[in-house]
Amino acid sequence: MNKYQKAIEVIDTLLHLMCGEEREDGYKPTMEEMSNSMDLLKELVDKETPKKPIDIVIGLCGDLMLCCPTCKHGVVPSPTYHGNRYYSRCPFCGQKLEGENEDDC
Repeated sequence: MNKYQKAIEVIDTLLHLMCGEEREDGYKPTMEEMSNSMDLLKELVDKETPKKPIDIVIGLCGDLMLCCPTCKHGVVPSPTYHGNRYYSRCPFCGQKLEGENEDDC
């Protein structure tokens, strides 16, 4: 089970407990698990919200490189297109990137 599935399980359990239903295994999430679950889901929502790539100055000459606004790695051009088209997600952190090609790749 990945961390997002675990977060959903914790929140689902909380909703059932709020309705007066208990799980068969008696599982009740701790305050830390609840807090971590909300943080994980917020992280997922943030990652799925498209962000515009940013220019970062590299090298001694002041060259600009288009980078992911989240992890600051260079945005990789799409190998199937000649021009200024980039992948719709950062290949390093998975951040969804905003641009003219949002539905591509």
